[in-house]
Amino acid sequence: MAHFKNNVVHYWERLDKSWQFAISAFLIARLFYLIWLWIILTMQPVALQNFELSGEPILSIFKLEDSEAHIYLRQLNGQILTFQSVDSQHMIDQQTGSVWEIASGTSIRGPYQGNILLPAKTKVSSIFPYFGAKPFSSPLLALWQRFDANWYISIAERRYGSIPGDDHFPPLYPLLIRILLPAVKNAFLAGLLISHLATLIALKLLYDVFSQWGEKSSARQGAIFFAIYPTFFFFFSAYSEPVFLVFTLLAFQAMHKRQWTWAGLWVFCAILTRLQGVALFVPMLYWAWKDRSLLRRLSYWFGLLVAGCSGFFYLYLRSLQVPSGAIPLTEAEWHARLVLPWETYWYAVKTLASGNATFIDALNWGVMTLFIVLLVWGWKRIPIEYNLYTAVSMLIILVRIVETQPLISASRYSLLLFPSFYALGLAGENPWRRRVIVYGSVLLNLYLSGQFFIWGWVA
Repeated sequence: MAHFKNNVVHYWERLDKSWQFAISAFLIARLFYLIWLWIILTMQPVALQNFELSGEPILSIFKLEDSEAHIYLRQLNGQILTFQSVDSQHMIDQQTGSVWEIASGTSIRGPYQGNILLPAKTKVSSIFPYFGAKPFSSPLLALWQRFDANWYISIAERRYGSIPGDDHFPPLYPLLIRILLPAVKNAFLAGLLISHLATLIALKLLYDVFSQWGEKSSARQGAIFFAIYPTFFFFFSAYSEPVFLVFTLLAFQAMHKRQWTWAGLWVFCAILTRLQGVALFVPMLYWAWKDRSLLRRLSYWFGLLVAGCSGFFYLYLRSLQVPSGAIPLTEAEWHARLVLPWETYWYAVKTLASGNATFIDALNWGVMTLFIVLLVWGWKRIPIEYNLYTAVSMLIILVRIVETQPLISASRYSLLLFPSFYALGLAGENPWRRRVIVYGSVLLNLYLSGQFFIWGWVA
């Protein structure tokens, strides 16, 4: 045992500092979420919500242990009831104290004994969208199978066209899932493995990049702030963000090494993972403006051509699925359209001022405002090519307005504005600001991830 321990210590000490950080941060974060999942499963085995949708008073129930879901109309004999769970099998209404079976919607005790709740017109799939994917059997993993993860699983298993709107999702991530599928026999598990591996690599590459910009302490702090960011939990689900970030960081790495063919290839992969990857064209063009000799190099033009092909390739794939047009100027099913960037931001401000905004609306506006401030504040502290990437990425986020939710998913998309986390790390050198960042991030992370696990929309 002592010999084994000495060997582990020896190999650990031989690892590069960036790998030591990445492995440590990855394992700590994974353990953090594992403990949090266990607490949620123990204390709240049933996610139960009372709300109205399309004029219907609805009761939605989701059992976290086995992914069993029910949607009932909570109006009975002209009375609208409000329910809360008692245990994994029963619930109680607050109006009469009657006890009801969750599985059947039947009252088994109390004034309403023998009554049965009617099924709502709203479909279960509208509240708990699996898009044809099968819920994973293990609850500790199944709680990660939420929202966009099921889009990717559906595309990987049944290709494009099986669900209306799946053309909204670029093809490379579901393709990676499909490639791994024969080995692991489950698309969701394949997606988890890919995202976990990508998260580990992304943490390593991020630490490397930050270390090139300043002191090791600043690099480490910026990377830590990234790993405790309130929506970092998305990196551990079957989402495309960690894979995109790896391609983006590799593209920058190749640009700095003047390996333009590789840079073009990584940009190609980034764009086919998330359309935000088009922001990487700007750093490539900036390098040519900075060093005009690149314009005489065939490798640079070849890399630029490879990168450019990705956009046309995706538009071609989209044109096969969308007869009305490959370029999504308007997306009726998403209530989305393209606008000037300040229109989206101003729409968010007006929504907040109207008093109709949700907590998530306020969070998304706060996040976007924070990252705009970080971009301006950190402009002279971060290499210009990275600032250009951040600025263009923000514009890409802002040019698409969703009328039902301003700045939709900004809290998640901001994870990909990675240079700003270095600026956040510099801001955190002040002890008071550091405590605010750490405590605020961890508390928000607990809340948002907890809501995500019980099917709450947090992005």
